[in-house]
Amino acid sequence: MNTRQPLSTAAESMASLSPSDPADDPLYVASLEKGMRVLEAFRDANDSLGLTDIATQTGLGKSAAQRFVHTWERLGYLVKDPASRRYRLGPRVVELGYFFLRSDRLVSMAAPHLVALRDRCGLAVHMSVLADCDMVYLLRLPSRQMTLAEMLPGRRMPAWCNSAGRILLAQRDDAAVRQALLRAPPRAFTPRTVVEPEALMALIRQARDDGYALTEDQVLQNQVGAAVLLRDAQSLPLAAISVSAPRHDYPVDRLLRDIVPQLFRTAQAIQGT
Repeated sequence: MNTRQPLSTAAESMASLSPSDPADDPLYVASLEKGMRVLEAFRDANDSLGLTDIATQTGLGKSAAQRFVHTWERLGYLVKDPASRRYRLGPRVVELGYFFLRSDRLVSMAAPHLVALRDRCGLAVHMSVLADCDMVYLLRLPSRQMTLAEMLPGRRMPAWCNSAGRILLAQRDDAAVRQALLRAPPRAFTPRTVVEPEALMALIRQARDDGYALTEDQVLQNQVGAAVLLRDAQSLPLAAISVSAPRHDYPVDRLLRDIVPQLFRTAQAIQGT
């Protein structure tokens, strides 16, 4: 008898991030949402933010922003530089991410298989989930050539621009994909980034038909990617596993021949765990 628990924790938690109208939810705490806006203001910050920056980015009044910032600082989620009076994220933010990664069953079950895949192919390996119009990296196992930003889990990227995001979007119907592209209009990262909505729709449909997605020079020049889907016991989509590689070493035909079959085998191994 199969007593395995469903590998759905990460996927369900990220799916819950889809937007809804707070006015329809009597349990929704608007003040908590405003407080979270303060932390999320640091998502695109290269270093630190001043109080005026935070108020501007969050749409909060300066007095309200000050109260939220002070509270987060007291709790350890923000750190204030006494000289510049500017703020940066504190170590407790990383601690929350650790608690999630340590306790999520999908992450713990997938990690050994992804490490084995990275060791076999010598390339960067990732696991990602969909969060509304974006994808979020849950695990990133770097190659030697990757930068620090490319090694860190938790990074959020537009789903349409990379192989993992496209195979995840391919699990939605065309109407939902079009809506996602309208809510987050594509922008070019490189001269070869596909941004025209109908061209993206065609690529996502192709990923749906093929069962895998390939990308070339979409986010970084000279980088290719391949991704397949992880499913649960009921064949529902859980996450994407993907590999990124330098294009000069892995032209698309080699990526398809050497890497995609390994991705499928790894996905099957994780699903059978």
